Amino acid sequence: MKIKVTNTMLNYLLAAMVAGILFMEYFNPTLKTFLEICASVSAGVIIATWKKNSATLAKIISLIIFFVIGALRFYGVDNLPADDISKFEGQTLKIVGTIRDEPQIKIFPNEMTQQRFIVEISSAGKNPASGAMILTSYYKAGEELKPARIGDKISAEGKIKFITNYKNPGQIDMATRLKSDGITARMSAGKNGVEIEQVDGNFWTKFLRWVASIREHYKDSMSKVMSSEDAAAIFAMLFGGYAGLNPELVEDFVTTGIVHILSVSGSHMSLLAAATAALCLILKLPRWLTVFLAVLIIGTYTLLSGMLPQVVRSAIMGILVFVGTAARFEFVSARFLTLTALAMLINQPLLIFDISFQLSFSSTAGLMYLAPDLRIFMRELPRWVSIPAAMTLSAQIASLPVVIWYFNQVSLSSVLANVFVMPLLEIVIVGGLLGGLVALLIPFLGKIFFFAESLIFSTGAELNRLFANLPFSAVQVPTLGIAAGAIYYLALIFRRAEILFLLIVLLAVNFFKAGGDLEVSFVDVGQGDCCVVLTPNRKCLIFDAGGVREKTFDVGGRVVIPYLKHENIFAVDTIFLTHAHEDHSGGAGTIIKKMPVREIITANESKSEYAAVFGISEQKLNNLRAGQSGETFNIDGVEIKILYAPKIGTGNEISNVYKISYGNVSFLITGDLISEIESDILRENINVQSTVLKVAHHGSKTSSSEEFLKSVNPRVAVICVGYGNNFNHPRAEILERLEKINAKIFRTDIDGLIKFKTDGKSLTVKTFSE
Repeated sequence: MKIKVTNTMLNYLLAAMVAGILFMEYFNPTLKTFLEICASVSAGVIIATWKKNSATLAKIISLIIFFVIGALRFYGVDNLPADDISKFEGQTLKIVGTIRDEPQIKIFPNEMTQQRFIVEISSAGKNPASGAMILTSYYKAGEELKPARIGDKISAEGKIKFITNYKNPGQIDMATRLKSDGITARMSAGKNGVEIEQVDGNFWTKFLRWVASIREHYKDSMSKVMSSEDAAAIFAMLFGGYAGLNPELVEDFVTTGIVHILSVSGSHMSLLAAATAALCLILKLPRWLTVFLAVLIIGTYTLLSGMLPQVVRSAIMGILVFVGTAARFEFVSARFLTLTALAMLINQPLLIFDISFQLSFSSTAGLMYLAPDLRIFMRELPRWVSIPAAMTLSAQIASLPVVIWYFNQVSLSSVLANVFVMPLLEIVIVGGLLGGLVALLIPFLGKIFFFAESLIFSTGAELNRLFANLPFSAVQVPTLGIAAGAIYYLALIFRRAEILFLLIVLLAVNFFKAGGDLEVSFVDVGQGDCCVVLTPNRKCLIFDAGGVREKTFDVGGRVVIPYLKHENIFAVDTIFLTHAHEDHSGGAGTIIKKMPVREIITANESKSEYAAVFGISEQKLNNLRAGQSGETFNIDGVEIKILYAPKIGTGNEISNVYKISYGNVSFLITGDLISEIESDILRENINVQSTVLKVAHHGSKTSSSEEFLKSVNPRVAVICVGYGNNFNHPRAEILERLEKINAKIFRTDIDGLIKFKTDGKSLTVKTFSE
């Protein structure tokens, strides 16, 4: 009996392995239960097909085998060893290890400097330990950073924490991505900082240090002749990393769909291979030598980029694209692509949850399977238009569900950017790599070289900004669920228009369906508050918008807006803010900049205070005003009442208290209300009784007095709090008080997003972690 291993069969085997990985992730059976299920299914298949069709039986058994392989590999990788550093979570210990990658340095707006290390752990306290962790150390302005190199011994004392995501739909899973690279914990060094012992190192360590010095040479050479922003952008294009990049530049590149150029990706590898092929063509070298040189150059560039896992994956994908386009082996390359994906997932099954892997594989598959047909379809166009257009469209079509899932955006200007901007940026990449060599040999000529690079990059960036600001440069699109994504790929694989038409109908019905229920979602924004309310006809109200102290992370742009887009929300009716503290109002600034907002209701603080927190001039806040005690809003049948709006006070004393009512169900939003103000509210006989209480001040002992909790008498209590926060929120005594009144407790640090639905009579709740 023979089984013909075709491309289709290989793709089925890949699909079976992915199914096995996903089965273990989402159903989480015990190993015994899983093996029993597989044995039962296999026995049933063998009995049903025995002596009927041996080829079919062999194919089905092959699929089952790869399903089992995927599941078992996931089980093995997901279950960490007993001495992994993450097993010491919550303990304050001294860790000792070796610096694995080049230390990263970041300077914050408050002039504090962060030094970030990836550390291979050897011990935690008195215990041997394994695995890797992120270790950060902070320096005040003027303090000297401790010199550190790859391979040096490092130690520090601090609290070991898990690496966690903001647990909301639509968020990129960075925790799993880091886990796929062996990084499972994090620590912020205590007041004594880090201790570093220089180690001579073996040959490989010395080689990595030499490579790091080459990258530093590039950075220094560029910084001497161009602005820091241009230098950061070109360095990112050459070697990866977002340090120092202008956020507006990144946003423009996202809008035009070419943001991948700002980090090392498969397109970089394809570019170097194509440049090599062009040179070999001019020199009339044989094809085998062209392929060899291209692979050699890609390998060398991969080493220079630090041999990071995502760079290695990009190198493999880039080589495949080159083989398929430059060497004209599309059929073989398609097979290699599937075999490569199988090998990668067998080695590290967690890659299936990595956005870079998903985008690399789907885009490369599009180039392999769709680009040839698109080039034929565009054969009447000039080659300088048809080739980049076909490659752009094929990659976009194949990766569309992935892009929509994470970004809810489709770029309509990407073809323009790829035709007119990408050639300039490709010149910058190839020229930049050559420029570093020139600067090493002839420094003065290197300065001229990099100055020209800066001019070319600036031209490309300005042209890209022009395309990004065109009307409909990018359009927001509703989220595609897993089922819709599967239907889309079926339509693509089988080239059946009726399947695609069914998908469009289903999406339209889902997007335009009538409401009926009130949805109240407490979003995980870390150590801050954010509540998103959708009225029965899907008008959006936001109560507080999260934020992070020191302005080191844009919660509004990187957490709240992705969640809103995932929920197909592209405009906000009203933002209600409890007070001007950054952990409640800081995220609102980006929301106001990025989305239409009809009105902003605040506490009794000055407009200038909110403008400072938002990062927006007062003149642009004409729709902002302070709310008044007793003021009532009726929006789409939902009543919002300001129960209390202090006229005087500072800080948490000034917090507004809002009550959201729909039928017999109500929600009390308390901000950082302190117990003294709670007493004032009770003395004024204000009716605070509510079905759901947003516990004040993240569960601090300064709030939630017993008398106030008894008056609210909630069925459910929600605590918005950050995992591992330094304030020890929520306090044990607050949890005890909530338990005394029989309130069911939900916490964003444990449960992630907490979503309530009500028709005004009954109430249901679902959490992200379920």
